[in-house]
Amino acid sequence: MKGRGFSGAGLTALFFATLLVGCATDGEPSKEGTAVSEEGAEGVEVALEALENPCDCFEKGLSRGQLRFCRESKRDVNFLEALRKCGDGEVDGVSAIDKLPGDGQYTMDPKVTVVQWKGQKLGMTETGTISVRSCILSIQNSQLVSGNVVVEMNAIKPTSQEGLAARNLAEHLRSEDFFDVANHPTASFALESGKADGRGGLILDGKLNIKGITQPVSGTLSFSSSDPVVATVGMTFNRADFDVRYGSGTFFDNLGDDMISDEVVLQMALVEDMSLRKGN
Repeated sequence: MKGRGFSGAGLTALFFATLLVGCATDGEPSKEGTAVSEEGAEGVEVALEALENPCDCFEKGLSRGQLRFCRESKRDVNFLEALRKCGDGEVDGVSAIDKLPGDGQYTMDPKVTVVQWKGQKLGMTETGTISVRSCILSIQNSQLVSGNVVVEMNAIKPTSQEGLAARNLAEHLRSEDFFDVANHPTASFALESGKADGRGGLILDGKLNIKGITQPVSGTLSFSSSDPVVATVGMTFNRADFDVRYGSGTFFDNLGDDMISDEVVLQMALVEDMSLRKGN
């Protein structure tokens, strides 16, 4: 059967959050010379300071008001297009990234945050989900400086199967043949660096830990909202790098129809718990 992807009440909440926030963030940037203020992290009013040339957003040493202007002006399509024509630089990590939140710590809500996985076996696709224990993103000086996702491996389940077949596959994935959940109950991804991809998103480099083995992995991140934070992370890893051997051509010869691809695709839909926001 074909995988059904994200499902259930958690995804419904995600879709509604994304739609509602998308409506809330549309609008025109404040006009030059208009004194608009917002409360800073220390309770100090930060006045918006307009810049005549969008390319000035790429200069170093911008004030908080100017950074705010660059960030908020990205809601205007014309401003964003002008910004992208300025070059390949980054606006202290801000203006090159669509809807990047302001400085602070953002905790994702595990009840609506979802991790989806996908694997292949001779043209047949298996899909499923994994529950999230915790996920925190931190932004400082308008740059994504850290991020950490921890998932509950005991909660891994397929969505491409139903009934007994689904239960049997879930048990097999939790066994020593695959992820040995009894000895390794969690897996995690820790962000080490991120840079603009030139299309409004971020290219991520970090470390993925599965079964107690840590390997470098790259991925992508895009924000669909900044208030609340809603983001999508995608990455692909080689399970053989983490000693997940069952049906792997890396470890066994002559598997024939029983060979399972070593490539596993992960897609994360992250939704913020705004009650836990810090530093904004």
